[in-house]
Amino acid sequence: MSENIINISKNYDKSQISNKFYLKKLNLKRFRNHLNLNLVLPNSSVLIYGENGCGKTNILEAISLLNPGKGLRKSKAEDYLFQNVLSRDENELWGINADLFTPNGKVNIGTGSKDNLLKKSRNIRVNYENSTQSALGKILKISWITPQMCTLFQAGMSERRRFIDRLTSALDIFHLNRVLKYEKLLRERSNIILQFQNENLWLETIEKQISELAVSIVASRLSLIQTLNDLYEDELKSNSLVQDFPPVKIELKGKIEDLLSTNSALKVEDYIQIMLKKLRASRDVSFEGPHTSKIEITNRKNNKKVEISSTGEQKLILISLILSHARMLNIKFNMAPILLLDDIVEHLDEKHRYALFLEISKHYAQSWFTSTSKEAFEEFPKNIDKIFLPKVMNDSKGYYDYQNGDA
Repeated sequence: MSENIINISKNYDKSQISNKFYLKKLNLKRFRNHLNLNLVLPNSSVLIYGENGCGKTNILEAISLLNPGKGLRKSKAEDYLFQNVLSRDENELWGINADLFTPNGKVNIGTGSKDNLLKKSRNIRVNYENSTQSALGKILKISWITPQMCTLFQAGMSERRRFIDRLTSALDIFHLNRVLKYEKLLRERSNIILQFQNENLWLETIEKQISELAVSIVASRLSLIQTLNDLYEDELKSNSLVQDFPPVKIELKGKIEDLLSTNSALKVEDYIQIMLKKLRASRDVSFEGPHTSKIEITNRKNNKKVEISSTGEQKLILISLILSHARMLNIKFNMAPILLLDDIVEHLDEKHRYALFLEISKHYAQSWFTSTSKEAFEEFPKNIDKIFLPKVMNDSKGYYDYQNGDA
């Protein structure tokens, strides 16, 4: 380890940060490759390590399903069921159960298959009572970085919008529902128009909903982006920003965005409705809305756009965004998100790896890492629970308790 990193670690007080949000127990039943996995965990960060294919990411995916949405892989609910075809039964169901500790006390969260007839959806239970996905967003925030996300800024504008929408949903728990409903209404409107159906009354109803949702979606995105930009500005002024992860500037550009900057929401809704009605006559289903918004991300240090940055720079910008979003949630809502960092250390040099460790050690919620080995985590500047997953899975009960030491 370099001398400057050693000096940083000496000045860091390991006892100064205590996690506000952490999972004490996690149980997976018939989820992916885990037939029955039981983890008892401390109030600390967690490292799950082992060879590729042993199910490390599956555990992070299970945790991500304790929040609204489809989790970090965006999979279908029926794909979660235990993968061992030889032992699969048509009546089998999958489930995830966790004891979450928060400043307000312990909360039990469960999710899994509803029943054999409804395997495409998942049931939510909070403190053993039926609940909803939106309720999960009020209890716990979860954020993640996966290897697949490292190509985010090369994948096109639609992926950027999805990324910003996920970050926005942490501020507005109904945001993703609005986006899904908006996209469904766009498809419905297009089908009616392109099939030459004379459904003007129905189109007016659809277009009214589209206009209301469009304004709400854009307004929520703008609120998130303004909050993140303000946070970066404040941290730059106070010199408290982590220097190794570049501060960024985010801009949301589009027709609706421009209109909202000088008009009330109601006026913009009226404009969208009038525009959509005019487009019907020409059978034109395309128009500018939240589905065409452009998101520009600039590195404030060198004023370089993310799309022309190197692959390494893009990874650092991604980490910077996730870390700043986590700080923002802690500052704004006192709800630091649990962080899921899948195979992230392998993509960082020593300097940036330790900068990430230091930032995570200052975070107020549990962070979960995966890796093929534990050697890189020897310099983690705070207690971290190391779980060797193959050993746990070879146990007949699939049981791990942190009080028994490293797995």
